[in-house]
Amino acid sequence: MADFEPKPKRSTYARAVAMAFEAVRCQPADQIRWLGAQPCAGAWRLPVLNEAFDVDLVGAELRTAGGTDVSEAWAVLALHYLSVGSRPETLAPEVAFADLPGGRNYAGVYEQRAVRRLCVFFGSNGDALRRSAIGLGAQPAAGGDAAFDFPVFPRVWVRLVWHAPSDEFPPAATWLLPPNLEAWFTTEDIVVLSERLASRLVGRPF
Repeated sequence: MADFEPKPKRSTYARAVAMAFEAVRCQPADQIRWLGAQPCAGAWRLPVLNEAFDVDLVGAELRTAGGTDVSEAWAVLALHYLSVGSRPETLAPEVAFADLPGGRNYAGVYEQRAVRRLCVFFGSNGDALRRSAIGLGAQPAAGGDAAFDFPVFPRVWVRLVWHAPSDEFPPAATWLLPPNLEAWFTTEDIVVLSERLASRLVGRPF
């Protein structure tokens, strides 16, 4: 599973991180607070799943609250979240990716990167999936053979619905998303967000 997610060229993500830091620096402090971050030791502390990221806008550094480096993909997601300039409604996760306005053209990529590998990894081991989900701060939800709501960011939750394998069908999973998620993230970001959440579920670090 070393290739659980593709790794973009470092220069591409480095540019994205730099641009995202600049966007957050332009945010009013009250908007950053509204998004759920709080000042902490010269940085902004943002809850992410069962962790928190410390975002140092002056030094352009982003680490977990425990001091661990965060991947550029997670850094971009967190910074894009903190750069949202409007105040979209926090909606329950209830639509599939393909139902989002921009999701149809990416549906095949999304299925491969955010769903199929997750099913292969857990196979019939629903107990392992449950332990992993709860360990990331998820809350049990309704649906399938098991379902979990994940607090990815303070105002953005997603739901994983899991269907255990049977004699006739392999394991299956569906990510349910807030219907207004494209008010928070680009379609490309949503693919990466779901993929990286799946990666966290199988034990990969931030």
